[in-house]
Amino acid sequence: MALDLQTWWFDPELPDCFIDGSGRSGIDIATFDRKTSAELSHAHADHRIKTHVTEWDRVDAILALKRSMQMRVDHLNSIYGFKQYPEFKQLGPLGLLEHWGVIRQRMLRRMRQLRNAVEHEGVEPPSIGECEDYAEVVWWFLRGTSPLLAPLDNLDFGGEFEGSVTYTYDPLKIVISGDISATLLSKDEQPGWVRLATEVAQYGDVKGKMTPIDIGNGSYRLEASVFDAGSAHHLLQRAFRYVL
Repeated sequence: MALDLQTWWFDPELPDCFIDGSGRSGIDIATFDRKTSAELSHAHADHRIKTHVTEWDRVDAILALKRSMQMRVDHLNSIYGFKQYPEFKQLGPLGLLEHWGVIRQRMLRRMRQLRNAVEHEGVEPPSIGECEDYAEVVWWFLRGTSPLLAPLDNLDFGGEFEGSVTYTYDPLKIVISGDISATLLSKDEQPGWVRLATEVAQYGDVKGKMTPIDIGNGSYRLEASVFDAGSAHHLLQRAFRYVL
């Protein structure tokens, strides 16, 4: 007879816990090539700015900067699957990255709008000084998002949570597994806490039983996954903060 999944809530701040280890995916050759392509587009823009003669050099620089940024956004989307998050429809890719605490998007959005105006509406390209500013903003964007190209696979914890959080991104699945203090779990919804779908224990003398299971000393054995992508915000922020 199948056991019904239960809904619990989990404190993502994990007070009185500490990170005891981590694992990350490596960068394969395809990832390295895509990373390099975005950087080469930026290098082309940088060269056009430094050696400019006419306004067409500035136009080309702005187009190359936009291309560099878009290549990185597309690359991140291929890893993290932006459209599965409910916030994406309203925020778009840059807004979603800002929502996760990865970037600040104001100057990047301005540059994107400028590129469209220059290419499609014949607007005068920005001055050399402004082009240099945009080149610096995109350089920081590439540098700041580069660590996310090697995604975090897991975080191991000690303290009030003796266990791990593992991450798979597209499709998203965040799994929480281990022994956890009762103070970090609730059967009732709590503001700011993460909604979980509990699962059956896979190991030990409680194997096959639905978790959370009271194991004494104010702790529970927990096997659970984050309920859905809309519930994952705080744990994604933790993963990205650790990587960045």
